[in-house]
Amino acid sequence: MTAPTVAANPAAAPAGGRKLPGLLSLSLMGIPLTALSLPLVVMIPEHYATVLGLPLAVIGLIFTGVRIFDIVVDPLIGAAMDRTRSRWGRYRPWLIFGAPALMLAVYLLFMAKPGVGPIYLLLTLTAAFLGWSVLSLAQLALASGLAASYDGRSRVYAWLQFASLLGILTVMGFPILLKSLGDTGMAPTQIMGWIIIVLMAPAVALAAWRVPEAAASAQRHIVGIKEYLAVVGRKAVFRIAAIDLLFGLGFGTASAMLVFFVTAAKGLDRSAVGVVLIAQVVTAMITVPAVAWLARRLDKHFVLGITGLLAAIVSVVFVFLPDGNLIAVSLGMMGWGLSFGAFNLLPRAMMADAGDELRLDTGSDQTGVLYALLISSWKLGGALAVGLSFAALAMVGYKPGLMTANTPEAISGLEMVFAGPSAVLFLLGAWLSFTYPLTREKHAAIRTALDARDAQAETTA
Repeated sequence: MTAPTVAANPAAAPAGGRKLPGLLSLSLMGIPLTALSLPLVVMIPEHYATVLGLPLAVIGLIFTGVRIFDIVVDPLIGAAMDRTRSRWGRYRPWLIFGAPALMLAVYLLFMAKPGVGPIYLLLTLTAAFLGWSVLSLAQLALASGLAASYDGRSRVYAWLQFASLLGILTVMGFPILLKSLGDTGMAPTQIMGWIIIVLMAPAVALAAWRVPEAAASAQRHIVGIKEYLAVVGRKAVFRIAAIDLLFGLGFGTASAMLVFFVTAAKGLDRSAVGVVLIAQVVTAMITVPAVAWLARRLDKHFVLGITGLLAAIVSVVFVFLPDGNLIAVSLGMMGWGLSFGAFNLLPRAMMADAGDELRLDTGSDQTGVLYALLISSWKLGGALAVGLSFAALAMVGYKPGLMTANTPEAISGLEMVFAGPSAVLFLLGAWLSFTYPLTREKHAAIRTALDARDAQAETTA
């Protein structure tokens, strides 16, 4: 069943003079959001296990459960955003009210003291993920209205991805800088939490102030689970979500074990984790413009497939890296960095194109729902990564509390579960990318039809 409503018309987006300030503001918002997303997967599980003493299996179960819960909630949030009508637009109210709630959740999660239990982690982690969903979804949906062309979207999401990588660099590099200046009296996790909190408020406020929203036109909205499943089941939409899930799971499984791999398997100091992550992020920042350039000359899905193959090759190389060699591990992470930016940039630009196809076929603008699906797929990859990775570590006999005192067999098992599953997942994602159906030529025809229909609607309005 469908119901009439009003939604944004991408073809009637604000004039180009207003787009650049809005794009810059929206990109800056990605700095604190991504500064939060990486520690949630890499640092928080390890911190709650080794510093706060929660059982590894319990942490994995909580992370998996929270993200599965997100899969249910995120589409509801997206649908609510699509139906929001206010004098400030569809997405600005969500930015304004979501930011304070997320900042509180980050404080409670990152500043936890010894003695907290599983319930504390469950509640604070749920709040943090929900807040991150609200702000990230609003950011992606606003970005989709800043460009309507196939190549224009590559540029828009390249800006967002560059800022997101800058957020990772900030949250990983700042604790290392402070440590070099002397003892701050705070754990690295606490420093990361404060960085996120301090950056969040001005970034979200600037986005709410400067980012334009597209003009509105009458259209029809889908309602109900049947209609939602019909959207998810569309060939292009489902393929993008599956690709995003596989690549997210590939990076997530390795990220969840990165601290253990660097310290126990490669015999480096824990501070080396930040160094190798920075090497990956800097490489990704450098290559994002190149990825956007290639996507404007080749089809987005073809470039995405190439980066998936590259990531799979690099995963295998990790098994053969020499122990105790920071440069070698950093080079391996830089190899992953060549693909990391593309894995985030291209599916988001491709989803905006799939949204055009949906709007042409059904007359329904489901931007919020589509990006909620994309966020859910990435979260599911991260959630399954933590649970599956920690379960795999237990199966090979690796014990986090022993670190380098683990048996040689356990260390070898750690190396295999760190690199092997990622390679397989990247290969699967690459195959789905190469066979993606919505090409540049097909999207050009879709945009021509949409622009003609929108022009006719404006003339008869």
